[in-house]
Amino acid sequence: MSSAKNILKVLVGIIIFIIGIAWYVPNYGLGFYTDLVIILEGTIGLFLLFVGLIVAWMGYDDYKMDIEMAKEEKKEEKMEEPK
Repeated sequence: MSSAKNILKVLVGIIIFIIGIAWYVPNYGLGFYTDLVIILEGTIGLFLLFVGLIVAWMGYDDYKMDIEMAKEEKKEEKMEEPK
């Protein structure tokens, strides 16, 4: 039964892919080039914005983790000293 579901998902994906291509191909030619350029111009900036935010967030999170790790190491050193 799982195999049949996987095949169905692949077929649905192929159908959606074909519909997506047909959406940008008026009269079944290569008339989608200008539409594709407009879409790329509109999305590249947003893509860079979100990727930049994610990278900055990851860097800030790493910075916070380094500070916490340093605090933990100091606590461990203080606990080991009385021996």
